[in-house]
Amino acid sequence: MQTSGRLFIAAYSLLLTPLAQAEDQKSTPLFDGKSLGGWTALPGGAWTVENGAIVGKSPKSEKRHGMLLSEKQYSDFVATAKFRVHSGDSGFYFRSERVKSNVSVNGFQVEIDTTQETGGLYETGGRAWVNQPSKKVTEKRAYKPGEWTTLELRAVGRDIEIKINGVVSSKLTNDKGRLKGHFGLQLHGGQDMHVEYKDISIREIKEDSDFVEMFNGKDLTGWKTNGNWVVEKDNVITLKPRPGESGWKRYSDYLTTDRKYGNFELDLEFKFNATGNSGVFMRIGDLNDHVASGFEVQILDTHGKKKFGHHDCGGVIRTSAPKTMAVKPAGEWNRYTIALKDSHLKVVLNGELIQDLDLSKTDMKDRLAEGYISFQDEAKRIWYRNVRIKELK
Repeated sequence: MQTSGRLFIAAYSLLLTPLAQAEDQKSTPLFDGKSLGGWTALPGGAWTVENGAIVGKSPKSEKRHGMLLSEKQYSDFVATAKFRVHSGDSGFYFRSERVKSNVSVNGFQVEIDTTQETGGLYETGGRAWVNQPSKKVTEKRAYKPGEWTTLELRAVGRDIEIKINGVVSSKLTNDKGRLKGHFGLQLHGGQDMHVEYKDISIREIKEDSDFVEMFNGKDLTGWKTNGNWVVEKDNVITLKPRPGESGWKRYSDYLTTDRKYGNFELDLEFKFNATGNSGVFMRIGDLNDHVASGFEVQILDTHGKKKFGHHDCGGVIRTSAPKTMAVKPAGEWNRYTIALKDSHLKVVLNGELIQDLDLSKTDMKDRLAEGYISFQDEAKRIWYRNVRIKELK
């Protein structure tokens, strides 16, 4: 991120009240020391419980990456565990999602093996190595394969910190990775694997900030549409147009809240296919005409565009072009943070301030002080996830 972006984020946080973090005092065991209750073993290798530890083994002939996956998903937390590696390459996954592949999941893993790369951060299905421990770090933590080792993992928002034997081995700030998902213990395919885990526990960190999830992860309760919106796994909402559908005047098929909002901070992630097109509508007064009665922050596949206007991604339609073209290529997740207080609108896309408007001085000055929020149906495939809102006084 550029320096100007960092300065904005700091000022932005002060403007909208910082997200105070309140940590629960008690840790909850994720492993009871007796059974694999709360965990699901995916194909590849074998997981058992022996002498109070989870034991994972697989032969070199096994090409699949065996995974023991937590049944629940977690967002912000401090997790601790002890492990020892007798042979092979393991990993402690977090905020991961199930996929159809030999690896079975995508997401972050804390590297756990017989080398000094243990404690590094690797993103499966994404950036590969994100952080590898430096020589200075490896000398401090005294990691010895085959001996019990203490792992501490802290993931709060977009900040991540990993400690091995009390020494920080990896640290990320304002990272762009996933914000919620499963824990997972890995058996690497194609290797003689023998790894053990015990004393796995978690202390969840709750946001004391009045942010609420807008989707329950199962259905569209709280929303209304006549269209083709469905909830997929891992709290992802997607639009699946029918063959032959086209055009943007599809108001009844938009995905719209069943109540109105006035001042708020909206936080969400989205992605699209090539030529993707959607938009986030706000303060809609007439559900039969979103365009005339509300306003839209555009979502459009315009990554890399050098000259852009109000209709390109990040623009406020018929009002203001984005300050920069911050949208990622098709197929990658993007993050919008949209703050609307009275007539003041701020939009941050992927960490970049792209809109800072006084709507009372624009063509949107006649819009209502409150209205519905809606995701646009342009008959193009679009995905949304991690949609949260905090109402402002």
